[in-house]
Amino acid sequence: MKTLDRYIFREIFFPSVIALAALTFVAFLAFSREIGWLLELIVRQSATISDTWTISLAILPNVLTFTIPMAVLVGILTGFGRISSDSEAIAFRASGLSMIRLLFPVMLLGVIGCGASLAINASVAPGTASRLRELRYEIAARQVSLEVKPRVFNESLTNLVLYVENTAPEGFRWDGIMLADMTQPDQPRVTFARSGNLFKDDENHAFVLTLTNGSTHVVSPLSPERYSFDTFETTRISVPIPETPAKPDMPTLQESPTGTIWNKMQARTATREERVEFHRRFALPFACLVFTLVGLPLGVSTTRGSRSMGLVLSLILMLLYYLAFIGGTRIAGTAQFSPFLGAWLPNLVFAILGLILQARSDRGHENRLLNRLAETMRWFSGIFSGFRTSRTRFSRWRYSLTHHPKFFRLLDVYVLRGFWFFFVLVLIVFVAVFILVTLFELLPDIVKNRIDTAIVVSYFFYLLPQILYYVIPLTVLLAILINLGTLTKTNETLAVKAGAVSLYRLGLPLILMGLALSGTIYFVQDFMLPYSNQRQDEYRNVIKGRAPQTYRDPQRKWMAGSGDRIYHYNY
Repeated sequence: MKTLDRYIFREIFFPSVIALAALTFVAFLAFSREIGWLLELIVRQSATISDTWTISLAILPNVLTFTIPMAVLVGILTGFGRISSDSEAIAFRASGLSMIRLLFPVMLLGVIGCGASLAINASVAPGTASRLRELRYEIAARQVSLEVKPRVFNESLTNLVLYVENTAPEGFRWDGIMLADMTQPDQPRVTFARSGNLFKDDENHAFVLTLTNGSTHVVSPLSPERYSFDTFETTRISVPIPETPAKPDMPTLQESPTGTIWNKMQARTATREERVEFHRRFALPFACLVFTLVGLPLGVSTTRGSRSMGLVLSLILMLLYYLAFIGGTRIAGTAQFSPFLGAWLPNLVFAILGLILQARSDRGHENRLLNRLAETMRWFSGIFSGFRTSRTRFSRWRYSLTHHPKFFRLLDVYVLRGFWFFFVLVLIVFVAVFILVTLFELLPDIVKNRIDTAIVVSYFFYLLPQILYYVIPLTVLLAILINLGTLTKTNETLAVKAGAVSLYRLGLPLILMGLALSGTIYFVQDFMLPYSNQRQDEYRNVIKGRAPQTYRDPQRKWMAGSGDRIYHYNY
């Protein structure tokens, strides 16, 4: 590899790695929502660090399948955007280097990304999906055993709440017991005992609690006068053991090995869904190569403002590609459409588009797409600038109030303008990644249950506040780093310090903006998320084909107070 190739490869490789880490984190949050039940069960069962790592590693391959092509595109555009901003792309052209010559190190990055994504998608991901299913069975089966810990409310038993003050080392001898039977929420039956023990009755498939020196209380919260109790020296309470979930024998389509699906296709016994899945596993990794063809001419464009416009256009192209890919596989799975074309047509279209852009850029043509996009953004900027009111329209009092002690000076406005530009751009990328990953994850259920498009759109509408709650903190961090990094690279921070302005003063508007966004997140968390999460869970259950569930259970709220007091409240 020559010096030029190493230089270009280094410029695009490291931004790709950084983009991969950021995009994988956001996509990981999207995948984690689906296995929230698994994480909740692990917490209840006091999982070890090994269990947590096993789940994380089982999710990671499915996440990397999406984020590797995205990272390749972002890395190419970021690296060549830096090269173009320093006029190095002009130097390449002046030296007689063609786009084909520059394509070699870029294609090398695409080949690396394609190979890694192909290995993960075709070999690793099916195995980890199967392992995730086994974890679900193992943890669900683990709940069959009654593991009681001191001073912890155990609600794993149906309609029962068990609380134990102390346990013996062997775990079967308890002291300070409370057992609440919530079969009738309007008339709970609560039993207190000084001590007790537990044994398992395999013949009757039940746990038997032997309680000594206790009392049973029956009270109606709505009618306190209806209160009764009785005492006992010894009593036995039989608690049915939850049924052990049946272990699925047949793997799902996502868990099927690629070789098995290929053998079925060769024998012409593969179903339409299996053929779509096979082509999906191979078509998506090749997006890395397609994105290299599209990203190179956008990155080396010398149009004024093309650095930012290239990033915006790449985001649009990335969204179009994944939406076309998801739509194609969905149509191929439900209609009389070729599974091959459903999965590979977006690659073919974008490859042709990339070759056209390569040829036009090699001939020195201006990038009309970037020019049109830049004109559109300047048009919007002109509209917003029209709302600015000149000083002559202010009264003397208002002018003195708003302009003489003005806090946000020209430098602050300049810093905040750059911050908000990168903030909006990164936020759109993260939200788009979250939505695309979630949509691809739900695609099999959407096809299987024939879900209407309006339901899917409504689900993502109510999911949006939760997405913003997840990604805004990371977006603020990246926007500040990119903004300050840009100011440092262009020596603008040096000029600020030469003007006797400290870096603390330079960062003050960013700190205030961070505080404002923190308050916004607090407002969203307290006033929007409780309602929007209930609605998006309802739509998600419809998409998943699950029975409607309730998300408010005021009858099962318990709290241990000081001394020997236990509180049960309905609020």
